[in-house]
Amino acid sequence: MRRTPRQTVEMPRLELMPLLDVVFLLLTFFAFAMLLMVQADVLGVELPVVEGAEQAPQPGVAVVVAVAADGSVALDGSPMPWPELIDALTQRRDQEPELAVLLEVDTNAPSGRLIEVVQGLRGAGLAEFGLLGIPNEPPR
Repeated sequence: MRRTPRQTVEMPRLELMPLLDVVFLLLTFFAFAMLLMVQADVLGVELPVVEGAEQAPQPGVAVVVAVAADGSVALDGSPMPWPELIDALTQRRDQEPELAVLLEVDTNAPSGRLIEVVQGLRGAGLAEFGLLGIPNEPPR
């Protein structure tokens, strides 16, 4: 009778490193997807088409100042008188120093009103702001 050598059978193992890699990739994907889902409440403002524009960086805390065609102003979709808007922006800036301001100006708005808004923002200590517009799509 011939003896066969004893073979050791290895127990199956569950490798966790590839599983952790996949979980972290999914976590990263969903975190970036949430950042891109920021929705701004806006009025019925007809935005101009801009050429050579670039995507604005996603700020942590942002407010939208809208100037309608009739010259009225609104803060985050809520119409308000001009002095109250500046006071509200000053209070928000004091609470959140990294406050980003986005200007949404209708194409038919008076240009003098835009200049007043910009001067008011600078007077409130908000010298840096972004302008919202519709990107000019390249022809297909």
